Amino acid sequence: MNIEFRGVDIQITDAMKAFIEGKLRRFHRYLREAGEDQVEVVVSVSSVRSRQKDYAGGSRPTLYRVDMHMYLKNVPHGSIHAWEEDPDVFTALDQVLDEIERQLIKLKQRRLELRRESAKIKEKMHAPESLPPEEREKPTIVEEELAFEKPMSVEDALVEIETTGAMFVPFVDIETGYLKILYRKKGGNFGLINTKCRMV
Repeated sequence: MNIEFRGVDIQITDAMKAFIEGKLRRFHRYLREAGEDQVEVVVSVSSVRSRQKDYAGGSRPTLYRVDMHMYLKNVPHGSIHAWEEDPDVFTALDQVLDEIERQLIKLKQRRLELRRESAKIKEKMHAPESLPPEEREKPTIVEEELAFEKPMSVEDALVEIETTGAMFVPFVDIETGYLKILYRKKGGNFGLINTKCRMV
């Protein structure tokens, strides 16, 4: 992190520099991603006369104005600014640094939200619905309703399987009331499964 100090009508002391540098160290967790070597901070301290008079003496007291600019070069819209005025220079510095920290937190949250939105968009773009039918992943099992129009004989089921070209035909045997399944075999003939399940 590169820190530049500017004093306007005031000397920035070593104690003030140490105070600022010490406080800026707590921002490391926010600046790690941006790259601390790509962060520039400009701290300007000046003395100004208060616009309001001091009630005790009737004179306008001197205030210290602290301006802090932080530039995160690798971050879009990564320019942060805060300022404060106070009769005590260290109080003004502390308040400015608190405001800079608040803005850094907001900036980090905004970047996280943008990442989440970007991830959602990518997920939607690669969702199965957006792929051509041949590239969509097919489910292992497709559940279907089994409908029986009426009980039939084995001969009727054979006519049904031949006319429809189906691979199998489940039916309720008209004689026994059991659920049976007639199916095509590889050899060209048919198999019959008796489930022993009575359909009432």
